[in-house]
Amino acid sequence: MRISGLLPPPGPIRVLQINNLIATIGYGLYTSGSAVFFVKAGGMSQSKVGLGFSLAGLAGVLLGVPIGRLADRWNSRDVSIGCSALLSLLLVAAVFVHSFRQYLPVITAIGIVEAGGNVSRGSLLAELVPKEKRVRIAAYSRVVTNIGFSVGVLCAGVVIGINTRAAYASLILGMALAAAAAAVLSLRLPRPRPDGTAKAKGDSGRRGYDLPYIAVSVVSSTTLIGNTILTVGLPLWVIGHTRVPTPLAAWMILGNTLLVITLQVRLSRGSDTVPGARRMQRGAFAALACACLGAAAVPRFGTLAATGVLLVTVALLTLGELWGESANWSFRYGLAPAGAHGAYGGMYALGGSLPNIAGPVLVTFCTARFVPGGWFILALVFVAGLLANGPVIAWAERTRGPEAEPPRDGLPQTQQTPTAL
Repeated sequence: MRISGLLPPPGPIRVLQINNLIATIGYGLYTSGSAVFFVKAGGMSQSKVGLGFSLAGLAGVLLGVPIGRLADRWNSRDVSIGCSALLSLLLVAAVFVHSFRQYLPVITAIGIVEAGGNVSRGSLLAELVPKEKRVRIAAYSRVVTNIGFSVGVLCAGVVIGINTRAAYASLILGMALAAAAAAVLSLRLPRPRPDGTAKAKGDSGRRGYDLPYIAVSVVSSTTLIGNTILTVGLPLWVIGHTRVPTPLAAWMILGNTLLVITLQVRLSRGSDTVPGARRMQRGAFAALACACLGAAAVPRFGTLAATGVLLVTVALLTLGELWGESANWSFRYGLAPAGAHGAYGGMYALGGSLPNIAGPVLVTFCTARFVPGGWFILALVFVAGLLANGPVIAWAERTRGPEAEPPRDGLPQTQQTPTAL
């Protein structure tokens, strides 16, 4: 397959993906060295730095809905640009932090504008991309995210080897530069006109919280626990309880990343409607439950057979991840009313944060405390998600009003002509 065939067509969609690539390279730099910088240069303990990151994440989740409403009411493109520009300034300020009193407000503000940027960019994608193409473009975005983050982490590894304050600061400034570049590049995107239909109807995205929609996000995001199994639970299990060569504990994560980059767009096909996404999500839960059973069986075999079972387990986890993410995108956009994608994106992130918060604790506790029974408990969690899938989505569908998408001819009506890149 030619590389050009993997690229979205020239125009706003390609600008979005290049923007995403730049931003995720910066994020890879930042996540690799920011915690070390704040501990070494800021003179803070690891626990205080961790507390700051946790509070920043919580603030971002809680304020995602108000920022999303702002994007709906004002303009998602301009809110996205504003968040990127403000993020760049906050990251520059972060390199001058020397105490917890300085660190906490800066890192909290960073968490808020990061979350706001994610919500507004999700809303912008919904405004720039026709409904039937959103899941496929979101799949492109995830591939680009994996590539960009991997490049950022690889570059950060070289810089971290220098092991000086200036080196760690350069990683934070690298993300600041990436955020500024993303803000400038976003100026090339068209500015969608505000959709008056949602305002006229007074949709629930502006007046309150859509509980059925949030319930869908909670159930759907349960598939993300599979990522925690892959990156935390399974490596610890491989090293502590199996005869598998220990380097595989790291290499299997690399293999997962390569499979996601290669297969995400292809395996997203069929999830562009809510019924199709519902079927795909059931497959995701089934694959993840089987992966847990496979992980429990690995210690029962010798080195060669155990390695084979582990590889099948990783393949099932990856399949569950790919199908689960595709279904997530379909529900996030397909069940949100037209003109309220910002507010609903914030709600979806709010519901999705619950499995993300509970996942690491659940995975580490079950696999360490109950050997090998913890894996059966995790399998039951995914079976519960599979059983809840139908009723919860049906509940959300019953509470949807007849939402008419604004007429599109491949692109929305805009106030300026999109510029191809």
